[in-house]
Amino acid sequence: MLVLDTTILIDALHRKDAALRKIVELEETEETLCTTQINALELYKGAYLPTKSDEYIQKVKKLLDAFVVLSINDDTYEWFAALSARLRSQGESINDFDELIAAITMINGAAIVSNDSHFKRIPGLEVISY
Repeated sequence: MLVLDTTILIDALHRKDAALRKIVELEETEETLCTTQINALELYKGAYLPTKSDEYIQKVKKLLDAFVVLSINDDTYEWFAALSARLRSQGESINDFDELIAAITMINGAAIVSNDSHFKRIPGLEVISY
């Protein structure tokens, strides 16, 4: 199972070659391609900025329909809290949304596909760059 982070999803929406090639490559592995509810929130947040359009909002909806969207569940609460506390105590905090995305990814035994290097600070999380 692979979780597509907001970075690759935005790059795909903007038709960037590297992102599109990586998604095609990942589809060929027959791994389940997912994203999370948090990534969906981030995409919609961007879509509702004044510079975006109704057409862009429809593109976000269509893109999200192509993937399994992983939810926050009861296990996520403790994983997130433990991860956040550990990162903070080590002086390695990342933003809360990305810590939550990491927790959801790890609970589901998945790797994350992202160009955000701060995910590499999370012990045990496999990060696939593109």
